[in-house]
Amino acid sequence: AQCLCPFLQGNLVKTRSFWSCERRRKLHRVQHGQCSYTFILPEMESCQGGSEQKSGTNVVQRDSPPADGEWPVQKLQHLESAMENNTQWLLKLENYIHQKTGMVHFQADAVHNQTATMLEIGTNLLTQTAEQTRKLNVVEAKVMNQTSKIAIQLLENSLSTNKLEKELLTQISEISKLQDKNSRLESKVLVLESKQRTELEDMREEKERLQDLVKRQTAAITALERQLRVASTNNSALQRQHQQLMKSVHTLIGMMSSGTASVFSLTGFSSNEQHFRDCAEAYKSGHNTSGVYHIYIGDMTEPTKVWDAGGGWTVFQRRASGSVNFQKSWKDYKLGFGDPSGEHWLGNEAVHLITSQAQYSLRVELKDWEENGAYALYDKFQLAGEKQQYRLLLGSYSGTAGQQSSLASNGTGFSTRDADNDKCVCKCALMMTGGWWFDACGLSNLNGIFYTVGHNIRKLNGIKWHHFRGPSYSLQSTSMMIRPADF
Repeated sequence: AQCLCPFLQGNLVKTRSFWSCERRRKLHRVQHGQCSYTFILPEMESCQGGSEQKSGTNVVQRDSPPADGEWPVQKLQHLESAMENNTQWLLKLENYIHQKTGMVHFQADAVHNQTATMLEIGTNLLTQTAEQTRKLNVVEAKVMNQTSKIAIQLLENSLSTNKLEKELLTQISEISKLQDKNSRLESKVLVLESKQRTELEDMREEKERLQDLVKRQTAAITALERQLRVASTNNSALQRQHQQLMKSVHTLIGMMSSGTASVFSLTGFSSNEQHFRDCAEAYKSGHNTSGVYHIYIGDMTEPTKVWDAGGGWTVFQRRASGSVNFQKSWKDYKLGFGDPSGEHWLGNEAVHLITSQAQYSLRVELKDWEENGAYALYDKFQLAGEKQQYRLLLGSYSGTAGQQSSLASNGTGFSTRDADNDKCVCKCALMMTGGWWFDACGLSNLNGIFYTVGHNIRKLNGIKWHHFRGPSYSLQSTSMMIRPADF
């Protein structure tokens, strides 16, 4: 056999020992896969008799050929049985080889699958390792950035600590100086206290002396009173003098009362104490000249000074010189400010009380820096109370200050820098300045900033009346006045 399979070689050795002959006449070859198997078929003619004698008696008897007539048949049967045995051995070998080959292929496939799996696992591990490496690099970068930020913060903290230390040293030195000053002041205070004690003691002594003196003077006064009673009862002349003195006193009192009446007549009041609710009543009473008058508003016990513009008009706002600052708070606009004889605001509460006692009309007089005048007249005007934010109630408009009204519409609340009651997201009182009835920062604001001539153009926060001189022209003078609608 030319194939070196261990199992086959063992069986072939046995076959060769059984069929060994000096001369070979016939060969049988079988090819299976990579192995080639060759079988030798012996013949009795070529075998030598001497070998039978050497192999022993048992072997000769078992393997010796039969008689001459029976030998070919027995030989053929023996060969056939040997061939069947060999064929069975070959089939077993073939099955065994197929099993081994299948196992080898199975093992190869398993190894291939394991190798692929290991490669896939290795690839995944490499990918995960790369991802982890990237993440570690990112984390490392973040850590480095954080470390640098912490280092910068530490440096800043150290610098701030140094500054604080310097400031503390400065404060300590100042405290030491203050302590020195305090000690000196304490010593001075102690000296002053000692002086005050001595002065108090002196004052107590003086008080005691004065009390003794007062007692002595009181005793002297009582003695003099007794003497005076005795003298008054005994002296009728003194009584007549006393009566004459009383008459003189009454005469002086009458003269003083007449002088007071003349003073009242000069300030707008008569000797009969006439009380006017507004300038219209004063006008109807005969006071037809413009000037400062006293009126009684609502239930107020004290009179209020107002400016009478003539014709029964009571002025509650006037601007002419810029001498009064109109950038005031809610309380200032409520109570009023300025001087009625000059620039002033009478007060929202006063205007509310006046316009609540009857139906009033409003007149607004305007003048620009070119000396052009205009007016706006409203046949109805009233201010609501403070709880209603001094809301504006207006009637129909007429006048020369534009074809339509520049004043806010009905129901607009009054706004100041500390009380925002407008309809704008922004605070109009801060943007446009002053206190006014801002709707959405509106078409008018007579309480804006007073700009002089030459600086009054393009001023949105000035004294403006849109339909008279536009939205950014600041006027020279304004006045707002009221009187009863039925005047």
